[in-house]
Amino acid sequence: MSDSLEPVPPVPHIPSPHDVPPPSTLKQVENMIREHPVATILTIVGVGCAVGIVLKELLTPPPPPKSKALRLLEDIQARLAHLTERPAYRKASHLAEDGVDAVKRGLHSLEKRWAGR
Repeated sequence: MSDSLEPVPPVPHIPSPHDVPPPSTLKQVENMIREHPVATILTIVGVGCAVGIVLKELLTPPPPPKSKALRLLEDIQARLAHLTERPAYRKASHLAEDGVDAVKRGLHSLEKRWAGR
């Protein structure tokens, strides 16, 4: 009897989409960097600038109150100087001077009337 049974070769396993492990996060990042190199560089530069600004603000000591007050006074002085350069301020100033002159003339005329009685 030569009818011996030969072993049946195993059926190859065909992977289904559920059998494939998801790519690792590192692999995903690597693929995104390869696909978008300019965006990656701009993102890295932006993040670096943001971190630098935050660190500078955190590591710089606050100014002493005296210098803060001096800066505030300088700002007020600059704003007042800016206001005096405007034509509206000049006109208001002239009107105020005219008003003062009118009041003085009125007081002088009242004084003359009262002195005459």
